[in-house]
Amino acid sequence: MQEARPASAPPAPPPPAAAPAAPARQADPLRDSATATEVLLDTDEIRIEHFQRGGAGQTLVVTFDPIAYNWNRPPFGHEFLHKQSLDVVAVRKKGENFYQPLSREDFTSAVRPVAARYARVVCYGSSLGAYAALYYGRDEPWTVIASSPRNSTHPHYGARHWQDQVAFRHERFGTAVAARCRAFVLFDPQDPTDRRYIDGEVLPQFPQAEVLRVPYSGHPTNQMLGDIGFIAPFIRALIADLPREQWPALQRRALRGKSSSYLHVLGLAALEHGHLAWADALVTRALELKPRSPAALGVLGRIRLLQNDPQAAIAAAEKALLTLPGEPSLLALLERARRAATAPPPAAPPELATPALVKAADELASPPPAPRWRRWARRLAHWLRR
Repeated sequence: MQEARPASAPPAPPPPAAAPAAPARQADPLRDSATATEVLLDTDEIRIEHFQRGGAGQTLVVTFDPIAYNWNRPPFGHEFLHKQSLDVVAVRKKGENFYQPLSREDFTSAVRPVAARYARVVCYGSSLGAYAALYYGRDEPWTVIASSPRNSTHPHYGARHWQDQVAFRHERFGTAVAARCRAFVLFDPQDPTDRRYIDGEVLPQFPQAEVLRVPYSGHPTNQMLGDIGFIAPFIRALIADLPREQWPALQRRALRGKSSSYLHVLGLAALEHGHLAWADALVTRALELKPRSPAALGVLGRIRLLQNDPQAAIAAAEKALLTLPGEPSLLALLERARRAATAPPPAAPPELATPALVKAADELASPPPAPRWRRWARRLAHWLRR
């Protein structure tokens, strides 16, 4: 008799699929260096966190993120703040709501009990964050540093694109309530949007503010001041409450050629005055210093459109939108460039078909003689030194 074989065991089930790896968290030295973290307010739209880093009882810094700043990134100013032994309160937006869901009352209820533990409180923000620093710090005995304050949902000084998307719910600045804070306002007086808002509403609310006007620094001004090494020691001096004679000196004229922000703003001014070659040279220099600057890329796109190079304009706009997704001016530039790329080339005027006129046009398009180029270079260098 043939010996019966034992029944074979059923095949083992395959191992369960490994769970997808969580996306790597962006390095956050401010959070990682904190000895304790406390959530002061957490709603569907706003999150406020307190990072304790060994500065209890001394100086507290309250920061506000600018526009288009994802709240999963480290808080605004983290590069500077993580080098200081300072406690920080970070006020974050969970979407681009322009801080409109956060009332002064809710901010005060969340932050004032913590602020009361410190000898000094300094608020700092840039652009939209600068507006928020002034808005929430107005009624407190704090120091507020506001670089180019702006709120694009403002009913009078805002931008239509954002006004249509986000309702302005805050109280407007006015003279009925006196500000308690000590305000420092930095901005570019050549920027028409910032000049209108700051002169029209911010400074009447903060008449005692110390104002630093930095021509051709662009928006926000702290970027150009960072390029030339001024903003960090200036903020450090204000946080430490140093006497004025120990504040850093602003060497704008000597160092402005090192600033990508200054060069692209000057290039934009040249473009608006019809100096296309100057604008191209200035913006090219700006992008050599900071290749991903969305503002400089936007100006470059406008230049390339005027030079009848829509594909290059598209490339510049798309690269800028990687840094500032949804920015209305960049989206409009991209749309114009795409229309130009698909438009049929304009028909040549009949008179250009004659050989004599074609030859004349070729001569006009040929490079100018060397002496003229040298004069042009000297004029550009002189303009940059102004």
